[in-house]
Amino acid sequence: METTLKHVYLVGIGGINMSAVAKLLKRAGVLVSGSDTKESELTDELEAMGIRVSISQQKENVPEACDLVVYSSAVPVTNPERMEASRRNIRQITNFRFLGEWYANHRVLLVTGTHGKSTTTAMTGLILEACHQDPTVIVGSRVPSYPLGNIRFGEGELVLIEGDEYAKHFLEFTPYAIVINNIELDHTDIFPDEAAIVDTFRELLSRVQNGGIVIANADDARVSTLIGRERSELESRGIRIRTFGFGSHADCRIEDLVVRDGMQVFQVRDGEHRPVKAELAVPGRMNAQNAMAALTLISTLGIPQAEAVPALSQYHGIWRRFELIANKNEILVISDYGHHPTAVAATLDAAKSFYPGRRLVLCFQPHHKKRTRDLFLDFVPCFDRADQLLLSEIYDVAGREEVGESITSRDLQDAVIRHDAERGTQRSVEYAPDPEEALTILKRWKRSGDIILVMGAGDIYSIAKQILKD
Repeated sequence: METTLKHVYLVGIGGINMSAVAKLLKRAGVLVSGSDTKESELTDELEAMGIRVSISQQKENVPEACDLVVYSSAVPVTNPERMEASRRNIRQITNFRFLGEWYANHRVLLVTGTHGKSTTTAMTGLILEACHQDPTVIVGSRVPSYPLGNIRFGEGELVLIEGDEYAKHFLEFTPYAIVINNIELDHTDIFPDEAAIVDTFRELLSRVQNGGIVIANADDARVSTLIGRERSELESRGIRIRTFGFGSHADCRIEDLVVRDGMQVFQVRDGEHRPVKAELAVPGRMNAQNAMAALTLISTLGIPQAEAVPALSQYHGIWRRFELIANKNEILVISDYGHHPTAVAATLDAAKSFYPGRRLVLCFQPHHKKRTRDLFLDFVPCFDRADQLLLSEIYDVAGREEVGESITSRDLQDAVIRHDAERGTQRSVEYAPDPEEALTILKRWKRSGDIILVMGAGDIYSIAKQILKD
């Protein structure tokens, strides 16, 4: 593919993974251009690199000399640019199909799971870099130490990629190694039930190369059950399976975790029972598990944990993953991408552990109406640890909403208020029709000592930098 492409057009170029594909193509000397429906930090970044971005989607945008169209899975076949590509018989593939083909002959390490993929990928990449492996890394966020943010180009043999379960994207790869952090029902527009998503992870296991590696979370019941059922088949293909977690049954364990002075400190114990002290500057048990997933993969690749662990202390987070945005007048503003009930609850727990005794104000923007409806009963209690709760209107995901979805964040607000009454809790639970109104309410609420957490996978993050401005 690399030697034949001349001009590639990307439909939905402003997506976090799509923009990484654009950067990859440009570095390879391929002419690349694309479109999106609105400007963003990512489209601005691409244009600054000399990549032409059209903020509109119409058939005239598709270049005359185009020999491949790469599209985001959120872009329907009725999109005018995709229809034009079909009319002209231009090949069309998703961004993940592109990456699967581009790296088909490389040693791919794929990080998967419902939660924690970006963090685990970033941690693993930073450790591999510190251990002189010089990996190529593609992550669904921005890593502060990467000049290009969401992609790092290395000369080593390892290609580390965040694997997305949405639309079964991770099945586009035949990886040498995979990490499965956790499995939980999500993306209910794709997976009708838990069994469907588990089956997709089972299919992913079948795609791991013979003689490869599977790293699995021993603390997650669905992951453990899946690995238990597939273990004989995997081992018959020479695949090494190693587990991680807090439980004593894990091959690589987290022990004696304490929080002090803005750090998590714990012992890492590998399969040979050798303890190594680890320090982590991001909060939460889930991040300790993410770190352990990274370390388990690293050690299974043959790099001693004693060499890998020191790099963890240099990890200070990534874009929109418990990202510190502002610190003024003893008020902290943190931006986070969490949008699933389990992730929301875990992030609130993490904030409470790092900032005990401080008022926690949560502004949450649900993502995707169908997810909000299908996981509604899980969302209601997930906000329990927030001292003040502001619910912005559900982010409307272009190309993914079903006709007739009428649920709103007001429904969630009403249910949370009833839930609070039942548990005898008093706090403010307000509704904002849009991020602008949410900003107005947060400015009214803020007071010295607050931890203000702006959370969601939509555009709510855009207000975080403005909350403490006069």
